Amino acid sequence: MTGELGALLNDAATVSRAGDHSAAIATLSSAARLGPDDLTVHRRLAAAYAVAGDLEGARREYHRFITRLALRGSIQAAAIERSYAKVLLVPRPITQVPTEAPARHELTEDQARALRRVAVAVIAIAATVTAMIVAGAQIFASGGAV
Repeated sequence: MTGELGALLNDAATVSRAGDHSAAIATLSSAARLGPDDLTVHRRLAAAYAVAGDLEGARREYHRFITRLALRGSIQAAAIERSYAKVLLVPRPITQVPTEAPARHELTEDQARALRRVAVAVIAIAATVTAMIVAGAQIFASGGAV
């Protein structure tokens, strides 16, 4: 990873943490142009689209990311990422609340964003554990030194 690419990734993380997802997407898009073969850039860009609520943009970028994984021969990683994307990028139906329904507390935009981040983290952990199990990682073996 070049210094400029690393700086763009850091900048994107900083503005994303500050809640400016449009700036994060713009910065990561610049990083993707600078390092079109950098898988980290594509995965983070797809995640940024998802956190911002742009599921179509996330799907497009995830498709690019998974295709690049497969072209590099990382078929198993591509399959895991494809499973991850199917869970994360499923369109959610919009439900109508009946007018006679009791008042509900609506999440603030910050709460909804935080909840999406938690969901992304949980799914990423599940994908990692799945990859470890599929790879036959010895981390789950009982007894003996690790």
